[in-house]
Amino acid sequence: MRMIWSAKKNPGGAAIFIDRDGVINYRRPDDYVLNWNQFVFVDGIREALGKLASLQLPMILISNQSAVGRGLMEPAMLEKITERMRTELQQNGAVLDAAYFCLHRPDEDCPCRKPKPELLRNAAADFEVDLTRSVFIGDSNTDVKAARAAGCQPVLFGAGHTAGSASQEWRKGVPVVATAKDLFSITSNALRSMEHGTPDLFTDMGHPVR
Repeated sequence: MRMIWSAKKNPGGAAIFIDRDGVINYRRPDDYVLNWNQFVFVDGIREALGKLASLQLPMILISNQSAVGRGLMEPAMLEKITERMRTELQQNGAVLDAAYFCLHRPDEDCPCRKPKPELLRNAAADFEVDLTRSVFIGDSNTDVKAARAAGCQPVLFGAGHTAGSASQEWRKGVPVVATAKDLFSITSNALRSMEHGTPDLFTDMGHPVR
């Protein structure tokens, strides 16, 4: 499922891809956001995305929303939540150009569910961007793996909600954004790194990420 509001293509250039749950809004422990009343913005994220919008790059949401495939929510409700979220973000100058969702259950093994890269590739084709110059901001190992599979630079927001559940190999070399106030500086550094082909030398609270 895709929702496209803008024709802001960037032929051969970069884009900023953003996960939803855990980055834009707080996750609900062991549950899903099924209506707008359950949608709570992460502290400072509206202002942070407003600053990122000043880079004038396509900003595109990439999200798994299996609550639809599980029959817990209708696609129309997801569209309603997304439109409301976009309207709220616009008040801080953060303009989302499109949203791409995988609605399938994990057991359906579809090609669009992260960590598979199909959503990123579809968005890149629609906006004519170069994935190898782009970044994907997410909060989990599935986001990091999807970014790497697509060829773009992952940026990990927070500690990673699955960080304690398995091996930490997936975190190596990934720049970490501790809070929303750090999002602009670390993401813009990541974009510059992709632009110039420099090694992944980022900092997490002043310490190198290795």
